[in-house]
Amino acid sequence: MSESVVWTAPDLWSMHTRVVSAGTRLRVLVDRTTAIGRLPGWEGAAADAARSAVVGTAAELSTRAEVLGRIADVLARAGDDRAALSRWDPADRTGALAELDRTVAEDLTRAGGDATPESAPTRAAAVLDTANRARMVEDHERLVVAERDLSARLDDAAFGGAFSNVDAGLAETRQRLAAIDALIEVLARPERRLVHYEAGARRTLAAVSVGDLDGADRVAVVVPGAGTTVAGSIARHDGETAALVTEAGALSPGSVTAGVSWLGYEAPQWNTELVEPGRSVASTAPAAAGAPALVGVLEALGDRRHGGDAPEVTLVAHSYGTVVAAQAIEAGAPVDAVVVMGSPGWSDRAAAAAPGPVHVAEAAWDPVADLGRFGPDPSERPETEALDTAGTVGHADYLEPGSVSARAVAEVVAGVPSPPAPRTMDLADVARFVLGML
Repeated sequence: MSESVVWTAPDLWSMHTRVVSAGTRLRVLVDRTTAIGRLPGWEGAAADAARSAVVGTAAELSTRAEVLGRIADVLARAGDDRAALSRWDPADRTGALAELDRTVAEDLTRAGGDATPESAPTRAAAVLDTANRARMVEDHERLVVAERDLSARLDDAAFGGAFSNVDAGLAETRQRLAAIDALIEVLARPERRLVHYEAGARRTLAAVSVGDLDGADRVAVVVPGAGTTVAGSIARHDGETAALVTEAGALSPGSVTAGVSWLGYEAPQWNTELVEPGRSVASTAPAAAGAPALVGVLEALGDRRHGGDAPEVTLVAHSYGTVVAAQAIEAGAPVDAVVVMGSPGWSDRAAAAAPGPVHVAEAAWDPVADLGRFGPDPSERPETEALDTAGTVGHADYLEPGSVSARAVAEVVAGVPSPPAPRTMDLADVARFVLGML
């Protein structure tokens, strides 16, 4: 956490208000000064000299008013960015506040000069990206050294590490290195930002944005389900999110669309965690642990005050990710639309707190979508709306680029959803209905 930087969003917004007020008073003074030069009844060389002096003074005052306007703009953006950072990273574990302080200082220096700053405005996503990439590089260097040391110790061990934790430590080190390698590959793609990076208790957590996240009119936040890891999943999820953003943008001409692949929780895995109550996919515990971070992200995206209207945010969740999404919505996370895909149940509380009808994608022969483990099957709730999933089969391919289901989700993100698709029943629906009658 940065101890040398102490300022908050309200500090900047308050200063912005005072600077705007000073600029307004200065413009009034410019008008009054200019009026002096238009006084009738005085002619001659002295009058001309007086008018010239007044005009010059008014021009100088007007220039100073423009400088104050530029400074006020920087202060307003800085306040917005600080507010967003406080949501993305409440404890400033990334050190992003120091990076923000540096860039704001540079922008204020330029704004106070004689010309409009040439740089792009300071943006929260860019600041987070810079800070997170620096931390990732540091972790990579540290992990490379640790891997070399653990490998040497394992080679020297009499029983190959069977009676120590060296082998387990080496496996975890390599898994975290694999996560960083996967992130480096994804971040090399255009318009990517590393907006979250964290060494979780067992696995590396991350979120990668695509598009202009800070300037977007529409944002899709995609939350994957069980079995997801950064090392094994970020490349695919990023590709699907990028395709979703592209298609939604095409459906909403004139708007700026962005997306976030949010792997910011320790998703339950299909291994020994199945029998751990606090980590099992059959439990709500992993969702409860991850939901607060998702709430913070959604609040950060919807927390613009001086920078314009907040974007329209669509929460797109798949499988166990819908359980995380449900808990975030129950906690009051601000979203404008919700899409659940292959959901193992949608709680009554989430249904009551959702911002309008929840859009449900259930593909043919998706067994998870018929479990009803965490609440009623959302496809059977009267207040939900079905999305067209024609051609999609099973549990994994709802966002497959070019598919009917991916386009249906893109339409929701773009704010132009098609009329609800007809509700269908498969054998699992029929079986559950029959069992319920017994």
